[in-house]
Amino acid sequence: MTIPTTHGVILAICVALVPIVAQDAGGAGKPATDSIVWNTTMGDALKVASDSSRYTVANFYTDWCKWCKIQDESTFTDSRVMAMTRKFVFARINAEVDTLNANKYGVNGYPTVILFDKSGVEVDRLIGHLRPEEFVRTIEDYLEGIGTKAALEAESRVKPQDWKLRYELGEKHIGRGEFEQARSQFLQIMTSDPKNGSGVADKAVFELAVLQRKEKNWYKAIEGFRKFIKEFPKSKLREDAETYIPWLYAKAGDTKQALKYYHAFLESFSGSSQTDWVKEQIRLLETPADSSSS
Repeated sequence: MTIPTTHGVILAICVALVPIVAQDAGGAGKPATDSIVWNTTMGDALKVASDSSRYTVANFYTDWCKWCKIQDESTFTDSRVMAMTRKFVFARINAEVDTLNANKYGVNGYPTVILFDKSGVEVDRLIGHLRPEEFVRTIEDYLEGIGTKAALEAESRVKPQDWKLRYELGEKHIGRGEFEQARSQFLQIMTSDPKNGSGVADKAVFELAVLQRKEKNWYKAIEGFRKFIKEFPKSKLREDAETYIPWLYAKAGDTKQALKYYHAFLESFSGSSQTDWVKEQIRLLETPADSSSS
């Protein structure tokens, strides 16, 4: 299930395609005019990359992921991204089929794109859907050592009280499934910047609740979002927290409370962009699972 966010991802735009070079699953380069030809296993992709002295771009997706489909249909069909196949080997991995590699690399959100160097060592990763220009720019930055987890760690040692930097590092940990390290970063921000002077303390408290959600601690996550709402009632993330609470009640099996808070949201945030999604959740909860349309 996808939870909409008011601060969410912006859709990518498509541009005209041009002939480029792509790799097939067997590893041989061949001309391509309409799409990237993906390696379908990590083993194949890393071997091709090693043999040809190239980097690997591994796209982890699921069949149900809305943003994965959007990224496939826009970002990966863009000529600027397709041109990258001259220097990179591409792999497309279904994380719910190849669970071994998904677990190995700590993939816990989709889409997740991991950049590997020529030796198969992770450089960094891109979490969520990115527009073509953002995708290319981020990969280029990573190759220059800009914005990577390693770079942020080095900078944070020099600037230990740069809370924006610490927040970025916490986000890097989440993307790798390193939840305890992420929690440590966010807790430091929360305790050191209670008045949100940095502008990221609210985000840190929000992410602490998200971590509980990722760990399926439904009621602890609810407590976390309530704490966030109490401490930062004017945050741009307020509506997200308000929709998370009933969603979490539903995950915990408490339909009555879920419906109560969904209806409360509609009353309090009637002009929200999330109204249609909330109404759909109410409909699903109020419709018996075994009912059939007439």
